[in-house]
Amino acid sequence: MMIHTSTAKLRVLGSIMALTLLASFVGCGGDPDKPKLGRVSGKVTYKGKLVDAGHVVFTPIPGKGGETGQSATGEIDSSGQYSMTTFNTNDGAIVGQHIVTVELRDKDYKSPQPKPDGTIDYIMPKSLGPKNYAKTDTSPLRCTVVEGSNTFDIELKD
Repeated sequence: MMIHTSTAKLRVLGSIMALTLLASFVGCGGDPDKPKLGRVSGKVTYKGKLVDAGHVVFTPIPGKGGETGQSATGEIDSSGQYSMTTFNTNDGAIVGQHIVTVELRDKDYKSPQPKPDGTIDYIMPKSLGPKNYAKTDTSPLRCTVVEGSNTFDIELKD
């Protein structure tokens, strides 16, 4: 009986040590290989009205803090609000300067779903806003993301 109790204690102790070792690998300070992020949100308006569907992309400018190159995306909801995601939902955009692109679309647009064979018949949604905002080489929008919270309200003009 004494040997059985000691074996059980050793198993518990081994489990605790394994969890402690795992926690030290995971850490609590975040992934050191990931760039610093700033939370980013805002609203999008076009012709003075809140936009109710579309997406926003923050593309980092190399040499301006965006050397790692991860873009951030955010869907515009029915109230005109967006929140950026780089790695995890709503975690923000990398710190530095960005070119901002915005594409407006019909609020009834649904992303295509995979067919049983795994393929997708993807048809690009029609862009409803000014075309110059949809491409990085023509968008006039720029912003600088800093650590912490950032609010960038975007007003599109013809």
